[in-house]
Amino acid sequence: MLDQKSYEFLERLTQYQQITKPEMMMELNLTERQFDYLVEKANSTLSMMKLPTVKMNNQVLIVDDTVKQFIKNEASLTVKENDLIVSEEDRPFMIYLYTFIKQEVISSYHYQLLLNVSKNTALTDVKKTREMSGKWNVQLEYQRMNGYFIKGSEMDQRRFAIYCINTLLSKPLGKEILITTLKGWDRDHDLLETQNEVETFLQSNPIQLVKSRKVEMMYHLIFIKVRNEIESLHFEDDERALLEEQEILPYAAGLAEVLFPGHAENEKYFIAIQLLTCQEELNPQYHLPLLKLAEEIIDEFERNTLLPIRHKAYLVKSLFNHLVPTYFRITFSIPLINPMTEKIKEDYYELFQFVERSLHPLEVWTGKRISESEIGYFTLHFGGYLEKYNEGETERVRALIVCSNGVSSSVMLKSQLSELFPGIDFSSIYTSDYIENISPASYDLIFSTVPVSSANPVYQVKPLLSIVEKTHLIHAVSSAFPQLSENSISVEQIMEIVRRNTDIKNEKKLISELVELMYMKNTDKRWEKPMLSELLTENNIHFTDEPIDWRTAIKKAAEPLVETDAVEPRYVDAMIGNVEKSGAYIHIGKGIAIPHARPDAGVNKVGMSFLRTREPVRLLDQEEHQIDIFVCLAAIDNEAHLKALAHLTKLLGNNETLQAIKDADSAEKVINIIKEGEE
Repeated sequence: MLDQKSYEFLERLTQYQQITKPEMMMELNLTERQFDYLVEKANSTLSMMKLPTVKMNNQVLIVDDTVKQFIKNEASLTVKENDLIVSEEDRPFMIYLYTFIKQEVISSYHYQLLLNVSKNTALTDVKKTREMSGKWNVQLEYQRMNGYFIKGSEMDQRRFAIYCINTLLSKPLGKEILITTLKGWDRDHDLLETQNEVETFLQSNPIQLVKSRKVEMMYHLIFIKVRNEIESLHFEDDERALLEEQEILPYAAGLAEVLFPGHAENEKYFIAIQLLTCQEELNPQYHLPLLKLAEEIIDEFERNTLLPIRHKAYLVKSLFNHLVPTYFRITFSIPLINPMTEKIKEDYYELFQFVERSLHPLEVWTGKRISESEIGYFTLHFGGYLEKYNEGETERVRALIVCSNGVSSSVMLKSQLSELFPGIDFSSIYTSDYIENISPASYDLIFSTVPVSSANPVYQVKPLLSIVEKTHLIHAVSSAFPQLSENSISVEQIMEIVRRNTDIKNEKKLISELVELMYMKNTDKRWEKPMLSELLTENNIHFTDEPIDWRTAIKKAAEPLVETDAVEPRYVDAMIGNVEKSGAYIHIGKGIAIPHARPDAGVNKVGMSFLRTREPVRLLDQEEHQIDIFVCLAAIDNEAHLKALAHLTKLLGNNETLQAIKDADSAEKVINIIKEGEE
């Protein structure tokens, strides 16, 4: 019998040319005991299928090529429903979906058979299902005559079903669990039938969908189609009016006729929502208000990060393509599963906070709070843009990127690959369907998130790469293209020596920093993300009791930066010129102004300086812009200042802390307040 963790272990193992035991443990966050268990479980499965087992030689895991080829060809480890062990956390999803499509009265015995568990375990899982579904305004009820059934509005029932489906699809063996659920009612034959109907319809109509979202949509429609009883969907008048404005609605009506004959009028709006949240390329002329919203979000991001956005037209276009599906998802409360959210928050901590604040216009438009999953994808989008324009590109080897995960993931993947391989010229991002139209002579290799065929080398990757994945990808590509290799010594060789001679406190962090040192371009910039207390030192914090005008205030605030050669005198002129040209945009509220200009206006190193004026200064001589704190910012690129700025924004956003800063009469007191917030 195979559980999800064992399957993931085996699947991950076959992705690498060669991987060590410590790397695999770090990649899957395993203890020694868990690792040994998974190897034993994987080998048991392989033996059962008469395939070579996993061997280990000197800490290196050895997987036979026949096993790699077997899984690469997506022959998949065929798992019979009786051999499938569904994890405790996923069983409630399965129970809900099974009940959602019920074909007869359900007793607890049905759940026992479905999950292959005892009666007590099944009842415990039912209790968990009730707790989870309740958060979606849906109740799992039981009556002696009617058995288990779902109570709640049709749309709420569907929303939770979508959440269950998408969550399972993001996990190992997720598709197998969904198919097993359909098999529980002998409805798995509907899967292929519905897939064919949808694919035929899409191919005969001008609709382009993001591949991963299309897979999700397919399962949403299958689980709704096989239900015995479908209640009427209720849409508010404004929701119905919004959907009727969309160019996709006639196509949605056509697909509804195919899938739900007799219910098409009721289902066309739901299918329209499904299509709108999956679309890939969009025509701005049909969504002009959302194009304007994309511009507002970028303006907000520019204000929050104090970054002058270059190539704004490019960013507006790519953000628009991501924003439209997001807008309809949020408007109709369609859940989004983002398995990368925690990793994004960890890797892009400050950027995540800035993006969250910058999405305020979207919250106003929808009247709803933006989930962390949605913020995560926006963070990938902005992060990819910032890294793309941090430096120029070197044209050597030519590569294509194939991504089926949507705009944000594609942008972030490209930025990561550009950073790992500065010697590669990356072209546009393509879908797998389009690749066959491109001549292999026009590129040297492909990086793809999905399996593709090509005469040239293909490297399958994830949208967000782990440290282990980066090291193996670098090694694999450098082996095929020696001109890209600048280091003949691998990270693992260094780690092996370190392990033999020292005790490592944090192996993951050590590997991460070695990868950055050996392979990443502009490593010095990446590590130079100073804290606020490192920038606002005693020499950079000044006070004045003199009545001064706003130009003098900016000059006086910037003096420490000029004196330490962090900026050239022309940078001060540029800050003043920006205010004269663009208005009081540096006033962020509460009497605080953050003067800044572009890095190329004379910044030598990242820096901040602080001036407290006892008498408020009228910015542009306007009463509504009275300033008593000036914080000059000198940014060298799109990233180095973000950690300090995020902390400054947090301090100034707290009224109590802000008042304490304004009451401080010495640099020492200001520094103490700053350091308290950093602890």
